[in-house]
Amino acid sequence: MKPGNSENQSEQATVPQPLEEAKPGWIGGAVVLGLVAFAILFAFTDISELIRVLANAEWHLLILPLLCVVGSYFTMALSYHGIAKAAGGQIDFFDMLKITLVANSLNYILATGGLSGFAARMYYFTRRSIPASTAIVISLAQTFLTNLTLLAFVLIGFAYVFSSQELDGAALTSTAVMLFLFLSIAALATALLLHPTLRRKTLAIGGQLVLRATRRFVPNSELSRVGVRRYEATLDRGIAFLLRDKRSMIMPLVFITIDWVLTIMILHTSFLALRYTLPFGETVVGFSVGIVLSFVSLVPGGLGVMEGSMSAIFSGMGVPFETAVASVLLFRIVYYIAPLIVSVIFFREMIAQVRSAKDRS
Repeated sequence: MKPGNSENQSEQATVPQPLEEAKPGWIGGAVVLGLVAFAILFAFTDISELIRVLANAEWHLLILPLLCVVGSYFTMALSYHGIAKAAGGQIDFFDMLKITLVANSLNYILATGGLSGFAARMYYFTRRSIPASTAIVISLAQTFLTNLTLLAFVLIGFAYVFSSQELDGAALTSTAVMLFLFLSIAALATALLLHPTLRRKTLAIGGQLVLRATRRFVPNSELSRVGVRRYEATLDRGIAFLLRDKRSMIMPLVFITIDWVLTIMILHTSFLALRYTLPFGETVVGFSVGIVLSFVSLVPGGLGVMEGSMSAIFSGMGVPFETAVASVLLFRIVYYIAPLIVSVIFFREMIAQVRSAKDRS
């Protein structure tokens, strides 16, 4: 039975508000931290050398990362579209593309660890007559597959660097430690995927830790024990849905994989535009570390955190520091800022559609 066709009790799942009232002071503090990270990055950068690198760029090659970002968003939307279809949610592909653009842009603006985009998708899915439980399962399933695929790329990248025999000393030790860490995470993810009882116990423990941390550090939060348990149950249903409809998940997984490859290629071709050829395996390592740290930082879009970590990783692999900084900045502009500008147009259109639907009702 598909999630969208289950009994009405699944409708009791809590749907996050699309733009939950973020604490202005908290967001402001996160932005300040991001700007401080940027300031530290540029403090270690030779500005005159950075200008020279940019001046020698082959700007016509920027068409390559731009084409990659277009392909990335199309394949991302295709993955959502396939999962929605498997879950019984009918939605037009171009509507899904608009929702994907807007939701991702909200993740870049609001420092909520990806919850802003998740909530926005919930909002627009339910406004298109997709049951709340189905809408949540769609987003959770896509998010789970996306993170699992990213983990695979992280492992591939670190395994490549570790086996290249170009590292020694501290670099070799740190790479070995990180490879072991990500292998442990992959093993845990596999265990949780295959063992329902272990998964539910782990989700319960994780939920309690989140609740305690929230009450300790954000005392005014409205997060409740009931809300956490509902989210745990919904997440468990989303994973169970993935396992139940394995065949229908094949194409979404293919599209998610292509999406990550294209996203990494945005960074890879940014180096090419700056007249620097980087082995693809090294691009994967720098990209993966930067993206993971930007996810967990809660700074909007990983501002400063992503740039600093990626530049440091590439520099450690022998890339001139200023070239690494310039390439990462190009990646930021192409992958984050350009889609953000486009999403503003779609956001206004979608809000107008929602208001029109409310007026008719």
